[in-house]
Amino acid sequence: MHPMVFIEKDNGDYVDYNPAERGAPTDTLGERIRLLPEDKGKGYFSTVSIRKSLGTGISRCKFEKDYSAKITWPRPVVCFGFCLSGHTLSRNSCHPTPIVMTPGRSYVHFFEDPVFERKTKGQQELRALVVRVFPEYLFDLLDLNQEYENQFYNSFVEKLRSGNLFEESAVTPEMKEVIFQIFNNTHSGHISRLYLEGKVLELIAFMMERMTTDSSYSKKPYLMSLEDKERIYYARELLLGDLQFPPSLCSLAKQVGMSHTRLNRGFKKIFGRTVFEYLRKERLVHARKLIEENPVDLTRIALESGFCSSSHLAINFTREYGIRPSEYRRSLFR
Repeated sequence: MHPMVFIEKDNGDYVDYNPAERGAPTDTLGERIRLLPEDKGKGYFSTVSIRKSLGTGISRCKFEKDYSAKITWPRPVVCFGFCLSGHTLSRNSCHPTPIVMTPGRSYVHFFEDPVFERKTKGQQELRALVVRVFPEYLFDLLDLNQEYENQFYNSFVEKLRSGNLFEESAVTPEMKEVIFQIFNNTHSGHISRLYLEGKVLELIAFMMERMTTDSSYSKKPYLMSLEDKERIYYARELLLGDLQFPPSLCSLAKQVGMSHTRLNRGFKKIFGRTVFEYLRKERLVHARKLIEENPVDLTRIALESGFCSSSHLAINFTREYGIRPSEYRRSLFR
């Protein structure tokens, strides 16, 4: 579970940020350390694959100059982030606004697009921990394949399945204690991995408990008025007006005069899907129609349907229809 990282040079070009590996090169579960370039400051980034589906990332850097990087994962991962000091700003094509990481806050996010652009301002010290897991590992770990009475868990699962999850909460004293233990881990080899696995699972438990406590989801049944129904149908019209550049959830909710939480719940009640689940389904229907009507380049079809790349389309198309778009196209014109 190691990413590809490209960092921005002073001339604006991005270059491959190769790590200095610790351990055997064939050891895919080992630790990889990227030293911060001397012209940017001092410190390092460390990634450790505890299991093939579970890993950690530690940032311990003192930046002298602004730092910018593009990070790509082999596949989408669920990230639990904990910031002790410093600020970073991340962008992802699936999230309408930049993700700002600030001291004393924790985050969990999962986006279908595994590409991030991350920026850190100079003249600051960054200390942060990220726990990364594959979604199926999290489903199995938290037993999320069942229906819960807790509204937060049900909403959490919906967002995770739709590939657009973002939640934020405070870092508690209990979390800080575990984070410091991870930072100061003195174990090595398999014992170190066993130790780290126990600690990161403890962090995930603390964070899920914290988010559940902080959750504003009401336990009362959702009663929809006729006016709400009209607003939701209008929201659908606005959403489908431009599949390439649809309004963000917050913007859509503002246009129809609803909170984004109420809009999402209304969409789920009427159409059986959240806003972004519905949008993704319609994009796939549109892409399938384009494939059937015209054998043009799949990248063009992906972009015209609102996907950020042909690989992004392929992941969603295969998940929905059980066949890759390239194979589907060949079957049509065979």
